[in-house]
Amino acid sequence: MLTFEQPLLLLLLIPIGILVYLTWKRMSLPYPRQQRILILATRLLIFSCIILALAGTAWAMPVSRQATIFVGDISASTGPQRTFIEQWIGSAVRHKHADDQVGIVAVGRNALVEQSIQSQIVDFSHFESTPDTNYTDLAAGLRLAAAILPSNSQRHIILLSDGQQNLEDAQQEAQLLQQQGIRLDIVALPTVNTDDVRVDSFDAPTNLHTGEHFKLHARIYSTVAQQGTARIYLDSTVISQQKVTLSAGEQDLSIDMQAPTVGFHTFRITLEAPKDSITQNDEAAAFVNVQGPPKILVIEGQPGSGHNIVAALQATHINVTVATPNDVPTTLDGLVPYSSVILADVPAIALGNTRMQILQAFVRDLGHGLVVSGGQNSYGVGGYTDTPLEQVLPVSMDIPQHKETPSIAVVLIVESLEEQVQINISKEAAKGVVGLLTPRDQVGISAGYGTLSIKMQHVTNKKSINKAIDNINPVDPPSYNPDFANAEQELLHTDAKIKHIILLGDGDAYDNYAPQVTKLANENITVSTVETNALSNEDLATMQNIAQWGKGRFYRADNPSIIPQILLKETQRAARRSLINESFNPAVVGNHPILTGITGLPTLNGYVATTPKPAAQMVLVSHLDDPVLAVWQYGLGRVAAWTSDSLGLWTKNWLSWNDASKWWANLVTWTLPAANDGGMSINGKVTNGQGQLTVDLPPGTTAEGGQQQVQAHIIGPDLSQQNINLQPTAPERWEGSFPAEQVGAYLLQVTWQGANKKESRLTATTGMVVPYSPEYHNQGTDTRFLQLLAQTGGGILLNPNDTESAFTQNLMPTSASIPIAFWLLILAALLLPVDIAARRLANFDFIVEGYHWLRTHAQTGARAQPATANRNVPGEKPSVASLSSIRAKRESQRARIKPPVAPQANQAGVSPPQRAQSPVKAAPDATSTTSRSQPQPTEPKQSVSASSSTASRLVEAKRKREQEKE
Repeated sequence: MLTFEQPLLLLLLIPIGILVYLTWKRMSLPYPRQQRILILATRLLIFSCIILALAGTAWAMPVSRQATIFVGDISASTGPQRTFIEQWIGSAVRHKHADDQVGIVAVGRNALVEQSIQSQIVDFSHFESTPDTNYTDLAAGLRLAAAILPSNSQRHIILLSDGQQNLEDAQQEAQLLQQQGIRLDIVALPTVNTDDVRVDSFDAPTNLHTGEHFKLHARIYSTVAQQGTARIYLDSTVISQQKVTLSAGEQDLSIDMQAPTVGFHTFRITLEAPKDSITQNDEAAAFVNVQGPPKILVIEGQPGSGHNIVAALQATHINVTVATPNDVPTTLDGLVPYSSVILADVPAIALGNTRMQILQAFVRDLGHGLVVSGGQNSYGVGGYTDTPLEQVLPVSMDIPQHKETPSIAVVLIVESLEEQVQINISKEAAKGVVGLLTPRDQVGISAGYGTLSIKMQHVTNKKSINKAIDNINPVDPPSYNPDFANAEQELLHTDAKIKHIILLGDGDAYDNYAPQVTKLANENITVSTVETNALSNEDLATMQNIAQWGKGRFYRADNPSIIPQILLKETQRAARRSLINESFNPAVVGNHPILTGITGLPTLNGYVATTPKPAAQMVLVSHLDDPVLAVWQYGLGRVAAWTSDSLGLWTKNWLSWNDASKWWANLVTWTLPAANDGGMSINGKVTNGQGQLTVDLPPGTTAEGGQQQVQAHIIGPDLSQQNINLQPTAPERWEGSFPAEQVGAYLLQVTWQGANKKESRLTATTGMVVPYSPEYHNQGTDTRFLQLLAQTGGGILLNPNDTESAFTQNLMPTSASIPIAFWLLILAALLLPVDIAARRLANFDFIVEGYHWLRTHAQTGARAQPATANRNVPGEKPSVASLSSIRAKRESQRARIKPPVAPQANQAGVSPPQRAQSPVKAAPDATSTTSRSQPQPTEPKQSVSASSSTASRLVEAKRKREQEKE
């Protein structure tokens, strides 16, 4: 059987064979047919030999000997079964055949050759190789075994393992083995059942603030029910010790703690139990970064509305600054010193659109926190709808669908503000009111003409109403009474439960409004006014009096940009549909860090109804499943929405609660940003015993260009130190790795150095915890995985009690290849002279005659030997052929090749004159007279004959031309 290293080169046989054939076909040399076929066959054979040699042709011969590699898994998880592995291999090698080859590989985290492949008797008793036992990489062991197997044998690998791999994927390697013709059989190690207790996980918040209450969470596993002792260490000091009752299986353990002093700390838990066979998995650690007291800005909608929040935060040593809405900075730089902002019953109109946008960027872009506390001037009734503040919150201002709300009818009286931009603002404000209403509600809009420019209608087609608003043209009326009277008639003819009029103007229309407005109030139609650009105190007083007589509210809006919020707020205030004044016990939806250390929530008496956004996380809900406390991540920061109040309107029982201070401290500290890291985001994880570090730089740092550098200074659990340089892997992302073989907490200090070394520098510090090796986590033998692995490798699970089966399996047939490329080139070289001779020689008669001569002499050799022996006898002459016989033979040969005489010349009987005078004429006579005494060559005779024939034809042609002329 032939095999080829480069089988694609065999395709060259087709074009080269065609080319050789076409060249041979066009040859015009007068060779005999047998000689032409010899030329074609020789050339085809030469080129075929060369192409086969280039293709790496080899002669494959089947072999029956086998080579077996034993791969022993001696990682930490197989410690109790190591003796079994050594005894099984030692017993199995004694059953090998004389020509079989055997090798041994030890594998843990890495693979080492314990015994190289050889055919002599192997004396194996125990492993002397020492691979890293903290991990199991079965794929590495299989890969090394395949590498040392010889290719000229039937190849076989036997793996002895418990199947608890934790590096790479041995199944992919088994697929490659089967494709290479290597059989993989597996011996599943017997399960050793031992009693053990371990700590599966230990978690703590990465970033804490001084005095913050938090919980340490530990997950513990025990094989049997028993009593144990858990100790908690802060750095190297025991701060807690308690008895724990361990049940068979997993269980959670939570410990209430308070943040230690400022700095980086390690919390560690150790577990002791009487029935514990593995001590390496009895402890775990967690890393925390404790920051100094944060700086909080509390904004009060009314003086004292945030008093209870301030008192609670100050009790936990949090730095608090109290301010009014007007004190909120109008630039982002002014808010940077604060870690979080608290809005205590603050209406949107008090903040204004600019400050709300600053708060939005404060949370989204800087990663700081925001807490919004409710009240009668917040959320929906506070005009948050369609504002930047609503975008930040995890709840929307939509009224929940379950609530039975009364219908409302609103008439907007929009006076011209005498500036085009302001008129547009008025129209946008009217659109905002329409967007707030539901199909059950009605709206009508007057433009100062005494009639409705947009008739009273249900808000079923908001697009159509908004289009009509764009087309109205408000005027500056001399009196508002015609509009009030018309609005009265329109509202009285509606069936709405709540009727309201909102007047938007400058107050320069003087008239007696008391009778008309008082009449509206008596008919339960409230009137509110929004004054803009009043030119005198009289104008201002007019608008104030109308609101007072109409039992509504007066707003002064010298900045027209806040008019939309005023109208929205006034519309909702008229409805009051968002306020829920009912007592209930808030229900806990899920476990959350805000609830750490909180027990027994008191009763609430009300809240502002909102609708949670899809991405929001509900922490507390009301009896109607409305949000009471909702949180979410907004951009880089965190936001918490508390829909009840903080002043005591609905939280009387809450304020007298013993955990009130802890509640507000937990709520606010949850929103605080991470440690001040200059905008760098650092993430560390452990993969295959390597610490993987990823650093995301703040936006814009890579815009500096030039030579940049990110370096990490690492301090290990044993206080050893190392520095690594991170490499850029994406825009503003750097990554690096370092050995993390020690168990415990690593301190990581990352420094970014820009091109401008004096000014471009960022530094951040964080930590990472390396748990104990996974080898100490899983116990037992994963027989299911080993069965699947053996099937993938084309083998089976061998009987652990049958060591002889190691050499009795049906292995894939294998052949040994003998290269013949060299001999093919030699054959091509030997055929080359044959090809040259076949093309250069006219015929091969000499070969035939030589063959016959050799054959004749071979047959007569024995008889000719005596005669040859007598040639040297004195007085006797040797036998010599006579000269006459030789001449006679030559004349007969000449007669056979003599050309025929031209019949034209003979028939005419005419000899041309040139022929009579030719000296060649006498050649025949001379030849005839001297033929017996001296032989002459035949060429002159042939030339004369040819010349005579040609002359005769010329004479005959001349005679015919003369006859034609006559």
